[in-house]
Amino acid sequence: MNILLINHYAGSPEMGMEYRPYYLAREWNKLGHNVTIVAADYSHLRSKNPSIHESVHEKVIEQVRFVLIKTPVYTENDRKRYKNVYRFVQALNRNVQLLAEKYKPDIVIASSTYPFDIYPARKIAAITKAKLVYEVHDVHPDSFIEIYGYSSYHPIMLALRRAVKFAYRTADCVISILPKVDLHMKELGFETGNFTYIPNGIVEQEAPKKQPQRHIDLIARYRDKGYFIVMYLGGFAPANALDELVESAKDADRDVMYMLVGNGLHKAPLKRYAKQNNLSNIMYLDAVEKNQVQSILALADCLYIGALPLEVYRYGVGMNKLYDYMYSGRPIVCAMNVPENPVEAARCGIIVPENTGEQIAKAIGTMKQMSEPERAAMGERGRDYVMKNNLYSVLAKRFLDAVKQQKTEEKEKTATE
Repeated sequence: MNILLINHYAGSPEMGMEYRPYYLAREWNKLGHNVTIVAADYSHLRSKNPSIHESVHEKVIEQVRFVLIKTPVYTENDRKRYKNVYRFVQALNRNVQLLAEKYKPDIVIASSTYPFDIYPARKIAAITKAKLVYEVHDVHPDSFIEIYGYSSYHPIMLALRRAVKFAYRTADCVISILPKVDLHMKELGFETGNFTYIPNGIVEQEAPKKQPQRHIDLIARYRDKGYFIVMYLGGFAPANALDELVESAKDADRDVMYMLVGNGLHKAPLKRYAKQNNLSNIMYLDAVEKNQVQSILALADCLYIGALPLEVYRYGVGMNKLYDYMYSGRPIVCAMNVPENPVEAARCGIIVPENTGEQIAKAIGTMKQMSEPERAAMGERGRDYVMKNNLYSVLAKRFLDAVKQQKTEEKEKTATE
């Protein structure tokens, strides 16, 4: 079976986030399918962007075939980023016939964080009579409106809403990393029989050939001095409740050290805040490669993950780092109030529903007072949970099963008409 997966921000272990498209593609390849990922050549999420010179370029990256589309570079969440998105979608529309004829997909997946790729995806699927899958990462335009303060009548927000409705109406199958997207479908007046929840996942990892030695040495130095290490590892974005985490450092015990690992557009403001408030118990480290993540997480006494108390999170969250955290076997301070929270389900951390700086500091203090065996048992429950529920080898099969189920139901419906 030929699968065409469109994801603007698709990455790989070598390039950096987003990882889900790569790991699904790799598992589908193992199952004997022929997979092609269509992605932009530039993404702010990646630590290493591929270099191409043509407007459209096919390239095998870490045993997975990518079709890369040349897009403008940007550094801020501003008009340049919108231009990057526009160019990507524009190029997709120009190359609909080429993508359809060359790769002959049986399944077309529109999986970019935003929904505008549904239009060219629908055209490609129509040409090849492929099944069309709409994969939801964020609920739009709700997330932009709440997180970034856009008016619901902003032209881009209206366009996002139209695209989402078009996707729900035309997709054969709706799949989401968020557990309650079916609620959003109902709110917009759509049936939910074609919806399937497939969370983000993990892959079993061996020790990397090259360790992030500078990070390891720095963290080890503070551990040797007796500090309790609280770690955040991931992208620096306002929605991840990092302002609240940094604020909690004001109330933390003197022997608690915060290690914030990663990059992102919100990193500079956080560093400025820490400097202005003389917070010397926070260290900012650069992002590490995907295969080095577990080496770093293993050095923490506890891990932090958070989400702002936004209405849009009533549909759930699907942060990939959450499953990496659980796989590490370290206990988690989880500052979020969301449905079907895996940390709560696995009993592998402390839930902080009201994610204020004061409450986060209190939870970290509680974690610090626990014995090492208690924290280890808590972390091990998280690891057991993701090994049973979140391996990409399992999720990839579930994904295709969801598409096949829609095929079967469509045939049965046709037969009875």
